[in-house]
Amino acid sequence: MNIQIKKFRGFTLVELLVVIAIIGILIGLLLPAVQAAREAGRRMQCVNNIKQIALACQNYHDAHNAFPMPTGYRGGCPNCPPPAGFSVHALILPYMEQTPLFDSIAFWIHIGNGTVACWRGGTDYHKIIPPCQEAAATKLPCYLCPSDGGERTTSAFTLYTGGYYDAQGNWLSYNDSSQETVAGTNYMACNGSGTGYNYDSTVMTDGIFSYRVARTYAHITDGSSNTAIFSEAIIGDNSLSQEEPDPMRPEARCAFARGQCQWRGKTSGHSWGGWLESGGTPGLVGIWGDENLDVASLSSSYLQSWNGWRGYCWLMSKAHATGFTTFSSPNPPYPDWGAEFGSGFFAARSRHPGGVNVALADGSVRFVNDSINRREWWRLGSMNDGGAILPVPAID
Repeated sequence: MNIQIKKFRGFTLVELLVVIAIIGILIGLLLPAVQAAREAGRRMQCVNNIKQIALACQNYHDAHNAFPMPTGYRGGCPNCPPPAGFSVHALILPYMEQTPLFDSIAFWIHIGNGTVACWRGGTDYHKIIPPCQEAAATKLPCYLCPSDGGERTTSAFTLYTGGYYDAQGNWLSYNDSSQETVAGTNYMACNGSGTGYNYDSTVMTDGIFSYRVARTYAHITDGSSNTAIFSEAIIGDNSLSQEEPDPMRPEARCAFARGQCQWRGKTSGHSWGGWLESGGTPGLVGIWGDENLDVASLSSSYLQSWNGWRGYCWLMSKAHATGFTTFSSPNPPYPDWGAEFGSGFFAARSRHPGGVNVALADGSVRFVNDSINRREWWRLGSMNDGGAILPVPAID
């Protein structure tokens, strides 16, 4: 009788470990590729978002013969921040397929002396007027970059407990001071180069957008393909503290200098007399934007606190909420810095590796590297510096 013995071959421990190691290496090679592909998709979605914003600004211009005019003013009380007005983002909503939301915004609201605002000024600068709260709390995907996974809403506001005038001119009082949430944005309107006194968006700057100034294409003497209209920012971390030294996450914090620096008009003995479309007195004492100004040093020279309020409310016109200048290079390693009126040096930032998406006034979008020549970046923010920018490929 023949007995056949079947031999079964298995893996040795060494072979098994080798296979596991090979699989681990393959996964290690695959994951970065997957992450890069996902980021490429998010970046293209961001490009689409910011392009739609630029086109909405163009359509607004076609309908109104001017670009949208962010509202707000500097004037009156010499020690009080002005009420913030409505942002460019709010005004272009009908051209972003958001007409119902646009219709819900209380553009008629005012709180005395003709002051049209959703936010109370003076010591109540972080209090929202009740009719504006619902719209301000609406989170809009078209105003958010998918690569920024940070805070999308903030509870930095409480309801204003004073009063306001309704659309018919009746005075209404309100006593609910509950904490309220507002929704943020990653996309910032260009307030100019930030050079000289152009960081002060409460008066006329060299950018397309500043308070109560309605620009047209005729003002863009550099050409619409050479002038930035929108770029990106990283929404802040919704914090407020006195922490020292500099924060660990400078991209998510701003140095806040409320009461720590003075406006030139106030200290030179001139009356403000309100904001005038023809100009006004721009700038802060001792702060002039040129090659010698180190924004990082402003944090130590003028500082009251650190805040995470960058981009925290798409409805608000103040620069730290919805504006940027090109004074600092894209994605600088230091925090932004702002004074009590919302003016200051607010950089373009993004979570996209190596640079930021920038929409130009002609509707095109370009990816600008962090290493762009600083002067050329300044010129991109200005609409009338007299020159063209370095050639940067447009994104179709």
